[in-house]
Amino acid sequence: MSNKNRTLKTLYDNDIGNNVMLAGDSHANWVSDLVWLDHANYNSASGAGSVGVEFAGIAVSSSSPFGADSTIFECNNQSRLLIRDNEELQWQEGYYRGYYEMQITPERIDAQYFGMPSLETRNGYELSLGNFSVVSGENKLARPVGEAAVENGALQTGEVVMTNVTHDTNTGEWFIHDFDRVTIDTSA
Repeated sequence: MSNKNRTLKTLYDNDIGNNVMLAGDSHANWVSDLVWLDHANYNSASGAGSVGVEFAGIAVSSSSPFGADSTIFECNNQSRLLIRDNEELQWQEGYYRGYYEMQITPERIDAQYFGMPSLETRNGYELSLGNFSVVSGENKLARPVGEAAVENGALQTGEVVMTNVTHDTNTGEWFIHDFDRVTIDTSA
């Protein structure tokens, strides 16, 4: 923690903006405004006072930080508690194993998080968990965070809309994954 505090102190003291930090090893997905809490005035609703953004991603094969046998509802409850207790934490999700992709241009960064509904068999299934943006020079997550809705986890503001709409990257088909059986939705 002292290393992070020294880094944040340097960023704030020298008015260094446009910071993006990538984090890992927490076995969870999350996005956060980058803030030195208790040392900077910060507004969670607007992002004012942030000096950047932090993105963390889960690994495809790691277990959930909430326990390997945790249900989606238990994980989401833990996510809600983390969001409640950490005002800078804008989205947290700990159920799905997966990854995120970033598209980086001089104007913005867009991060797309994906989760795998099943790791029991080799497949190309993925759910879009949430999309997050950072506009150059704004030093915070774009509001509304997660475009106001995510597939799973918890948001500071916005809603979780669990659709289970799944994309098979091997075939290009879309379907609803229901965890007991997979049904193909041909209307999508």
